[in-house]
Amino acid sequence: AMKKKTGRRIRVLAYVTVCLTVLSGCSGISSGKVIEQAASVMSSGVTNEEEKKPVFKDGMAQPILRYTDLRDADYSNEGSDILRFCVYVETDHDTDSDGKADLVEALVQVPRAAAEGGFRAATIYDPTPYGAGTVDEYEDKSSELMNPVPFDYKKLYEPGEKRTPKGSMTTLEAAEEADPESWNYEVPYSGNIGYSYAKLYDYYLVRGFAVVEAGGIGTYGSEGFELCGMDLERDAHKCVVEWLAGDRVAYTDPYNDIEIEAEWSNGNVAMTGCSYGGTLPFEVATTGVKGLKTIIPIAGIASWYDYTNSQGAPLYLSASYADMLASFNSGAAFIDDDWTVVNDDYASFLWQVSRDQDDSNGDYAPVWAERDYSLDSSKINCSALIVHGLNDFNVTTKQSDLMARSFLRAGQNFKLVFHQNGHSFLDGIVVNGELWQEIMNKWLSHYLYDVENGIENMPTVSVQSNVDGSFRTYDTWADFEYESFEYDTEVNPDDVSHIDTTAIASNYMNYEGSTDDLGRELIRDNYYLSMPDSTKATYVFELPDNYTIYGVPEVHLKMSTRNAGGDGMVVSAMLMDTIDEETEFKAYMTKGRLWDRVPVKTTYVTETGGGLPDTRIKEYVKSNTTAKLITYGHTDLANYGGGYDGKDYTKHEEEMHAGEYYDYTIFLQPTSYTFEPGHKAVLVITGWDPYRAFLDEDYAAGTVTDSVDSAYTYSFNIDNSSFELKFPVQKGNADQ
Repeated sequence: AMKKKTGRRIRVLAYVTVCLTVLSGCSGISSGKVIEQAASVMSSGVTNEEEKKPVFKDGMAQPILRYTDLRDADYSNEGSDILRFCVYVETDHDTDSDGKADLVEALVQVPRAAAEGGFRAATIYDPTPYGAGTVDEYEDKSSELMNPVPFDYKKLYEPGEKRTPKGSMTTLEAAEEADPESWNYEVPYSGNIGYSYAKLYDYYLVRGFAVVEAGGIGTYGSEGFELCGMDLERDAHKCVVEWLAGDRVAYTDPYNDIEIEAEWSNGNVAMTGCSYGGTLPFEVATTGVKGLKTIIPIAGIASWYDYTNSQGAPLYLSASYADMLASFNSGAAFIDDDWTVVNDDYASFLWQVSRDQDDSNGDYAPVWAERDYSLDSSKINCSALIVHGLNDFNVTTKQSDLMARSFLRAGQNFKLVFHQNGHSFLDGIVVNGELWQEIMNKWLSHYLYDVENGIENMPTVSVQSNVDGSFRTYDTWADFEYESFEYDTEVNPDDVSHIDTTAIASNYMNYEGSTDDLGRELIRDNYYLSMPDSTKATYVFELPDNYTIYGVPEVHLKMSTRNAGGDGMVVSAMLMDTIDEETEFKAYMTKGRLWDRVPVKTTYVTETGGGLPDTRIKEYVKSNTTAKLITYGHTDLANYGGGYDGKDYTKHEEEMHAGEYYDYTIFLQPTSYTFEPGHKAVLVITGWDPYRAFLDEDYAAGTVTDSVDSAYTYSFNIDNSSFELKFPVQKGNADQ
């Protein structure tokens, strides 16, 4: 056998499974002309049966290989155009203290022709930790799996003893020896199949790209500890890139010290993935590692602080998060095959991380600074094609903004693509007249195979319109101008708006799961407008017809509170689109908290090539609504005076005074949105948000009823003479 899978079982809170789960929906907007062009390009592969090597037409790699399915029950590398096998890349550190440098398991899929020396293949590398197999989730007993003993993080950085190769094996020999159970294994408890993302890149595989998937240190099949966001996790994936570039050793299995080189590789690597898989490419890019030519992060994280917190405010009941996500992916930390016995050191690590994050309570602290990769862009030397959904309420658009700003500071080429879906991939959507797979094809062909196709000159920003689904393009990002408008004083005539959070929990309890007169479930977007007046302040703006915002909206205001000694007192700002709160209109809507997506429909099916199933071209479908949440932001009353960067929100040492007004700016999520004629912009300011900044323990425990309110209460005042909503607009006009 190539390996024996071992690990331990750690359960994690239920929301972890949705907070960073990669969702594989794909959809798009297309026209008849585009569809005809797509069908022509997708099926125009050129195959040379005698000598298979990459073929490029119209700037894109064409199908050259016959696809074989690695999931087939009788799969074998024999006779397959594509060879599959696992390798174990040696890292520099010994995080699990077993005396040896940790090994990272990676599944390699490579064209046979490259392994036989016909050409050198470029590599697409997906580093998603979930792919190796996640541990079972839990709701009740997480603390029992932690070891309440202080843990010194320095211990993780101890160098591990490097192995001495006892022999070597070629790719062809490794493929001949490969056992499909190395990737088609069953994950303990969940029963899921191993390497769950192995088929995501088949389109590129048959076109002559190699595809590599690895979960990283601490995941099932690898060694070490899963560290969620620490630089050691990042560096383990950097090691895989180094192996592909010829600068690091890997072995055929964890036991026999038989070295294997990537002699088939041309040394050029692209990292890509969605969610956690879109996070690690950016992290690795900040190292400047040789061989990483480009990244395509989809809904990825640049700063774990800004994922879990917002401007000093924690966004969950517990301020700790990295410990739970780490344990969710920690298959390597079990010391028995049944995933029941925990490694004591790892349990201590989880406890320490949990304690450090809880102590921060939303403030920027060292435990978050070491997970903030937006701080240093000086080593970035690759390009980036950054993708994000404007309706993603899991990983917010600020993360892609932070990535783009990092590449801008580094002077490296980057592109931003914003679409109308939620937390999802983009396959099947048509962007600026081209299928997304074809844009990626051109991007990868250019940066990995040096094909001169002009893709590097595509517009800096492409944004899908909320009005008609077409894409608008812009030449600049983070270069916004701001405009302000007077709000309707008939709606809010008071000099001071008073907000009390007492009724938020009971109101949400009655709202959640309720239906309208037609029996339709009430959704998030309507919730904010329906809140009791005592829990919110409302500001209504009449805007010019077809007014488009583009960038980061800012809410400037002065606030005071009588709860001056408190912490974690969330202030939420929601920018809405409505006509009159009763008239329906159509909008791109997601109906879940963190994981839902916009509905889609298939408009056309076209040939993919290489013997793969046909490709579905899709459209996003609008839904009827009386309100649309455009963007939002949160801050903490205890953290006044901060800016856009997370590092501005370290704990205030100055004492706040009850009743005294302080200056705040609430930065909403970056967006682009057009207000159609007859529509209004409505800003709702309230306390904690049950859909995002969910902090009420009484509500979570089920003790809130119609007659019993929550004990989690605070109040604050807004000086309306200081209030200003600054709408971002692009300089000049967008290219249509």
